[in-house]
Amino acid sequence: MHLFLFSTETKNDMKLNNLLLIFLLGALLFIHSCRSPESDEKLRSKIEAALETTAGIEVDVEEGNVTLDGQIGSDSLKQDIENKTKLAGGEDIKSIHNNIIVNLPEPEDAREKYHEIMGGAIDSTLTRDVNLVLEDFPTITAQVKEGIIIATGNLEKSKIDTLKKRLEHIKPKGIDMKGVTSR
Repeated sequence: MHLFLFSTETKNDMKLNNLLLIFLLGALLFIHSCRSPESDEKLRSKIEAALETTAGIEVDVEEGNVTLDGQIGSDSLKQDIENKTKLAGGEDIKSIHNNIIVNLPEPEDAREKYHEIMGGAIDSTLTRDVNLVLEDFPTITAQVKEGIIIATGNLEKSKIDTLKKRLEHIKPKGIDMKGVTSR
Protein backbone atom coordinates (compact mmCIF):
# COMPACT_ATOMS: atom_id res chain seq x y z
CA MET A 1 0.00 0.00 0.00
CA HIS A 2 2.81 2.32 0.74
CA LEU A 3 4.15 1.76 -2.78
CA PHE A 4 0.77 2.75 -4.24
CA LEU A 5 0.80 6.10 -2.39
CA PHE A 6 4.28 6.79 -3.60
CA SER A 7 3.39 6.15 -7.21
CA THR A 8 0.23 8.33 -6.88
CA GLU A 9 2.27 11.21 -5.55
CA THR A 10 4.71 10.81 -8.38
CA LYS A 11 1.93 10.91 -10.96
CA ASN A 12 0.51 14.07 -9.37
CA ASP A 13 3.97 15.60 -9.26
CA MET A 14 4.47 14.73 -12.93
CA LYS A 15 1.14 16.31 -13.86
CA LEU A 16 2.05 19.42 -11.89
CA ASN A 17 5.49 19.55 -13.54
CA ASN A 18 3.93 19.14 -17.00
CA LEU A 19 1.43 21.92 -16.30
CA LEU A 20 4.23 24.16 -15.05
CA LEU A 21 6.32 23.38 -18.15
CA ILE A 22 3.39 24.16 -20.47
CA PHE A 23 2.76 27.43 -18.61
CA LEU A 24 6.42 28.45 -18.84
CA LEU A 25 6.58 27.66 -22.57
CA GLY A 26 3.42 29.70 -23.15
CA ALA A 27 4.85 32.60 -21.16
CA LEU A 28 8.11 32.47 -23.14
CA LEU A 29 6.24 32.48 -26.45
CA PHE A 30 4.13 35.41 -25.29
CA ILE A 31 7.18 37.38 -24.15
CA HIS A 32 8.98 36.61 -27.41
CA SER A 33 6.02 37.79 -29.49
CA CYS A 34 5.75 41.08 -27.58
CA ARG A 35 8.38 43.40 -28.97
CA SER A 36 9.65 46.19 -26.84
CA PRO A 37 9.45 49.75 -28.12
CA GLU A 38 13.23 49.77 -27.88
CA SER A 39 13.57 46.95 -30.41
CA ASP A 40 11.10 48.73 -32.72
CA GLU A 41 13.18 51.88 -32.42
CA LYS A 42 16.38 49.98 -33.25
CA LEU A 43 14.70 48.41 -36.28
CA ARG A 44 13.42 51.81 -37.44
CA SER A 45 16.93 53.27 -37.08
CA LYS A 46 18.47 50.44 -39.14
CA ILE A 47 15.92 50.91 -41.91
CA GLU A 48 16.28 54.71 -41.93
CA ALA A 49 20.06 54.33 -42.18
CA ALA A 50 19.62 52.00 -45.18
CA LEU A 51 17.28 54.52 -46.83
CA GLU A 52 19.25 57.68 -46.00
CA THR A 53 19.98 58.41 -49.66
CA THR A 54 16.25 58.35 -50.48
CA ALA A 55 14.70 61.64 -49.39
CA GLY A 56 11.09 61.96 -48.32
CA ILE A 57 10.46 58.41 -47.10
CA GLU A 58 8.96 58.01 -43.63
CA VAL A 59 9.48 54.80 -41.69
CA ASP A 60 7.21 53.67 -38.86
CA VAL A 61 7.65 50.44 -36.89
CA GLU A 62 5.13 48.96 -34.49
CA GLU A 63 5.65 45.50 -33.04
CA GLY A 64 7.90 44.57 -35.96
CA ASN A 65 5.42 45.74 -38.59
CA VAL A 66 7.09 48.29 -40.86
CA THR A 67 5.11 51.00 -42.68
CA LEU A 68 6.74 53.02 -45.46
CA ASP A 69 5.18 56.33 -46.54
CA GLY A 70 6.20 59.03 -48.99
CA GLN A 71 6.23 59.95 -52.64
CA ILE A 72 8.76 58.97 -55.29
CA GLY A 73 9.09 59.10 -59.05
CA SER A 74 9.07 55.46 -60.20
CA ASP A 75 7.77 51.97 -59.46
CA SER A 76 11.29 50.56 -59.62
CA LEU A 77 12.46 53.00 -56.92
CA LYS A 78 9.48 52.01 -54.77
CA GLN A 79 10.48 48.34 -55.09
CA ASP A 80 14.13 49.19 -54.41
CA ILE A 81 13.13 50.94 -51.17
CA GLU A 82 11.14 47.89 -50.07
CA ASN A 83 14.09 45.59 -50.88
CA LYS A 84 16.50 47.79 -48.90
CA THR A 85 14.03 47.73 -46.00
CA LYS A 86 13.92 43.91 -46.05
CA LEU A 87 17.71 43.69 -46.12
CA ALA A 88 18.15 46.20 -43.29
CA GLY A 89 15.53 44.66 -41.00
CA GLY A 90 16.01 40.99 -41.77
CA GLU A 91 14.19 38.60 -39.48
CA ASP A 92 13.16 41.41 -37.11
CA ILE A 93 10.49 42.45 -39.65
CA LYS A 94 7.09 40.77 -39.30
CA SER A 95 5.55 42.59 -42.28
CA ILE A 96 6.09 45.56 -44.59
CA HIS A 97 3.27 47.90 -45.59
CA ASN A 98 4.59 49.84 -48.57
CA ASN A 99 2.29 52.89 -48.80
CA ILE A 100 4.71 54.86 -50.99
CA ILE A 101 2.92 56.75 -53.76
CA VAL A 102 4.48 56.84 -57.22
CA ASN A 103 4.17 60.26 -58.85
CA LEU A 104 5.60 60.09 -62.30
CA PRO A 105 7.54 63.30 -62.96
CA GLU A 106 6.14 65.72 -65.50
CA PRO A 107 8.39 66.15 -68.55
CA GLU A 108 10.41 69.36 -68.33
CA ASP A 109 8.74 70.97 -71.34
CA ALA A 110 5.19 69.75 -70.63
CA ARG A 111 3.84 73.11 -69.44
CA GLU A 112 5.30 74.95 -72.43
CA LYS A 113 3.79 72.40 -74.85
CA TYR A 114 0.47 72.74 -73.06
CA HIS A 115 0.75 76.51 -73.40
CA GLU A 116 1.28 76.19 -77.16
CA ILE A 117 -1.70 73.86 -77.54
CA MET A 118 -4.03 75.94 -75.38
CA GLY A 119 -2.93 79.28 -76.82
CA GLY A 120 -2.19 81.10 -73.58
CA ALA A 121 -4.52 79.24 -71.24
CA ILE A 122 -1.45 78.29 -69.21
CA ASP A 123 -2.03 81.28 -66.90
CA SER A 124 -5.39 79.92 -65.78
CA THR A 125 -3.85 76.49 -65.12
CA LEU A 126 -0.97 78.07 -63.21
CA THR A 127 -3.38 80.26 -61.25
CA ARG A 128 -5.30 77.14 -60.18
CA ASP A 129 -2.07 75.42 -59.09
CA VAL A 130 -0.80 78.55 -57.31
CA ASN A 131 -4.08 78.88 -55.41
CA LEU A 132 -3.72 75.29 -54.21
CA VAL A 133 -0.21 76.02 -52.93
CA LEU A 134 -1.33 79.26 -51.26
CA GLU A 135 -3.94 77.43 -49.20
CA ASP A 136 -1.03 76.62 -46.85
CA PHE A 137 0.19 80.24 -46.90
CA PRO A 138 -2.86 82.42 -46.10
CA THR A 139 -0.82 85.65 -45.74
CA ILE A 140 0.42 85.44 -49.34
CA THR A 141 -1.39 86.40 -52.54
CA ALA A 142 -0.21 85.88 -56.09
CA GLN A 143 -0.99 86.76 -59.68
CA VAL A 144 0.07 84.91 -62.81
CA LYS A 145 1.07 86.88 -65.90
CA GLU A 146 2.45 85.17 -68.99
CA GLY A 147 3.53 82.13 -66.99
CA ILE A 148 5.28 84.15 -64.26
CA ILE A 149 4.05 83.98 -60.64
CA ILE A 150 4.14 87.31 -58.83
CA ALA A 151 3.79 86.77 -55.08
CA THR A 152 3.11 89.42 -52.43
CA GLY A 153 2.47 89.38 -48.70
CA ASN A 154 4.18 88.79 -45.39
CA LEU A 155 5.55 85.44 -44.25
CA GLU A 156 7.81 84.02 -41.57
CA LYS A 157 11.37 84.00 -42.84
CA SER A 158 11.69 80.23 -42.26
CA LYS A 159 8.71 79.54 -44.56
CA ILE A 160 9.80 81.65 -47.55
CA ASP A 161 12.07 78.92 -48.99
CA THR A 162 9.28 76.35 -48.58
CA LEU A 163 6.86 78.60 -50.47
CA LYS A 164 9.37 79.16 -53.25
CA LYS A 165 10.09 75.43 -53.63
CA ARG A 166 6.40 74.61 -53.77
CA LEU A 167 5.82 77.28 -56.42
CA GLU A 168 8.83 76.02 -58.42
CA HIS A 169 7.33 72.53 -58.32
CA ILE A 170 4.38 73.65 -60.47
CA LYS A 171 6.90 74.70 -63.15
CA PRO A 172 6.09 78.33 -63.99
CA LYS A 173 8.23 80.28 -66.46
CA GLY A 174 9.42 82.35 -63.50
CA ILE A 175 8.71 83.41 -59.91
CA ASP A 176 8.84 86.99 -58.62
CA MET A 177 9.07 86.97 -54.81
CA LYS A 178 10.13 90.63 -54.44
CA GLY A 179 6.76 91.48 -52.91
CA VAL A 180 7.11 88.90 -50.12
CA THR A 181 8.45 90.34 -46.89
CA SER A 182 9.52 88.40 -43.81
CA ARG A 183 8.38 88.91 -40.27
